Amino acid sequence: MFKIKVFILTTLTSLFSPVFMKLQAQVSLAEDSIKHKYSFIKTDKNIIQGDSSSLFPFFEKLDQLKSGSINKVSVIHLGDSHLQADFFPGLVRRNLQKNFGNAGRGLITPYKVGRTNEPPNYKTSSNIKWRARRIVIEKDSLPIGISGLTIKSDSSNSKLNINVFNQDELDYGFNTLTLYHQKGYNCFNLDIADSLGQVMASINSQIDTMSSLSAVHFNATNSISIQPQKTDSGLLKSTTIYGILLENGMPGILYHTIGINGAKYQNYNLNPMFQQQMATLHPDLIIISMGTNEAYAHLYNNAEFYAQVDSLISILRIQNPDASLLITTPGDSFKKRKYKNPNNLRAANTLINYCQKNNLCYWNWFDVMGGKGSINKWFLRGLSSKDKLHLSPKGYEVQGALLYSALIKAYHQYMQYKENVK
Repeated sequence: MFKIKVFILTTLTSLFSPVFMKLQAQVSLAEDSIKHKYSFIKTDKNIIQGDSSSLFPFFEKLDQLKSGSINKVSVIHLGDSHLQADFFPGLVRRNLQKNFGNAGRGLITPYKVGRTNEPPNYKTSSNIKWRARRIVIEKDSLPIGISGLTIKSDSSNSKLNINVFNQDELDYGFNTLTLYHQKGYNCFNLDIADSLGQVMASINSQIDTMSSLSAVHFNATNSISIQPQKTDSGLLKSTTIYGILLENGMPGILYHTIGINGAKYQNYNLNPMFQQQMATLHPDLIIISMGTNEAYAHLYNNAEFYAQVDSLISILRIQNPDASLLITTPGDSFKKRKYKNPNNLRAANTLINYCQKNNLCYWNWFDVMGGKGSINKWFLRGLSSKDKLHLSPKGYEVQGALLYSALIKAYHQYMQYKENVK
């Protein structure tokens, strides 16, 4: 089986069009810039490793998107607090969309209404306080769906306001909204209103009750409100929202971030509604970035961690048989700001071992960021937060640039492989 061990890009110039040469140049410049600024980052180790054939279907979809034979490629990036603020996955999203097309902002989560931190590239708000549950909270009866966070209101006057901001010259206006929500006779029908309060579309929550999503179309906008219909104010009704998908109808990449503070592999294992709804995004690639919270635990156990990883991967393969999988390892971090945590390396090696045994690809972030003790260097250069567990916004963007670079190098290698086997 053809496996990627080392990426050799110097031979690609003669093989590909100016588009590929431009991508290659972007990757080289980005890595050279990072290496020049931060010599402790191991850009020479910034490659996708493992069984490369497991990513071939995704790379083929990118090639088809580039040629115009398909209109959309869907990526899900699943993880924990390193993803929730969207600095890390957001950089990957924007770079992919600049080079392969922007199909919209993708899945968003009403984090702020759920009383937790939210990405700076959109804002959710409400006129009332909603009941909320995150996937890491076990003792709560609210079901968990697509985003890992659920909000619920019993008020007929509730409004969920959503404002999405453009970034890096990418227009995140949307004309299609897919709402993941509870349906049934006891659920409010909903109106989608523009910033002036004019109703643009309506959702009947009391039909098609075997489904948990509703899609509506309207004129493109960056701001909407979701609100109960005024004629539908039964005393026992409620609104329960699991997530919101925003699209613009254009060809390109949809890159969905699903990240919850404190999340572990086991949290996503225990929620079948989340697993079922995630499959409706029809992912071509699922990136999983977890392991930090498992490694932070006092009683970390390699065997137990391996079993949880295996459980989630098995579920994802069943629910998403056409999706490629990419595992990223946790990076170096400290406990309580000053104690080195040897479990991060153990967790990283467990993930690598799992991928090697199960024909998956992986990105060894622990090595790329500089290995054991490197979080101190990240902190001294303003790339880590004070807790030496999370990165700073700037640090997460460096991480995102490196993951994007590794993906594009692997994509180039796949294109070279295709050219050679013709």
